[in-house]
Amino acid sequence: MKYLILASVLMILSIFCQASSLLASQCQNYHLAAMGGLKDEIKEEREIENDEVHELDELEELEEIVENTEIDDIKEEIIEEVEITKFRIDGLMLREGIISEEVLRLKKFFIAKGYEGLSEDYFFDQRTKEIVMDYQRENGLVPDGIVGIKTFTRINEDMEENKILILAKELIFSMDNCQENIDVPEGNFIVINKDNNTLYHLYNREVVKTYPVATGKNPKYTPEGKFIIVTKFINPAWGGAGRYKPIRGGAPNNPLGRRWMGLNIGGGGVYGIHGNSDKNSIGRYISLGCIRMFNEDVEELYDLIDLGTPVWIGTEEKLKEFGIIFGYNTVTNIDSDG
Repeated sequence: MKYLILASVLMILSIFCQASSLLASQCQNYHLAAMGGLKDEIKEEREIENDEVHELDELEELEEIVENTEIDDIKEEIIEEVEITKFRIDGLMLREGIISEEVLRLKKFFIAKGYEGLSEDYFFDQRTKEIVMDYQRENGLVPDGIVGIKTFTRINEDMEENKILILAKELIFSMDNCQENIDVPEGNFIVINKDNNTLYHLYNREVVKTYPVATGKNPKYTPEGKFIIVTKFINPAWGGAGRYKPIRGGAPNNPLGRRWMGLNIGGGGVYGIHGNSDKNSIGRYISLGCIRMFNEDVEELYDLIDLGTPVWIGTEEKLKEFGIIFGYNTVTNIDSDG
């Protein structure tokens, strides 16, 4: 009887153990299934997140493309709206030794084309000549290092083809307490910038025309200050400056050329604005102090200027003291046969 009871207990324990083992196995299977489902859900969520991130990246990329396209369109619109200021092909020829606003514009053009080693100033130096010669060779021109009609024409075409906008510095009147400088003369008015050898003819504070000039070979030779025109002569005679034989008025070798407009220094016969007998001297620091112009330019100006016309002369630093500055009045980029 004892053995029968013991056998029954063992059988019950065996059944219980089998049942427990089955239950544990089922629990484990359920746990594994649950873990697998969770992993699938995490994977799906990650895929959704990755898709969202990818869509966001695509959206940002699309926005950037649209923004850049809009910027390019705006740039094109600006270039179309702002007329490209071309060089005067019949004006001052640019060569080594010339000082001019047009030299600065020429250098900016070459910098825009990718040439290196240029200083952004008014002086046509040896490096500028080398680059001009390289450009001439590349464009089938005679590589003489002189920018004349043919080279200017090719540069103007290049600027048009490639939408290269090179601004010229403007004469700007400074303001005091948002009021115009009341010292600036009305009517005809002349400003001569010794730094860029340029004469500005103004009328009622607006620039009518600019002219290339030559000034003193020494910075001190050409006087600086506020003057007026007190004498005017056609075909003036030249007295020889105390060192040379005098030359009659109208002679082709007369260094005063065909017109004289004297400043109120020494009675109007010492310093003046006049023509020349050597057109290649225009644009240089070469005179004894007077302001030389091309004969055709001084004849044109002579007919527009009356006695008493104000003339302000100086470097840019000096002219700034008079309320005149030279700069770029427009925001963007991206002119001479003597």
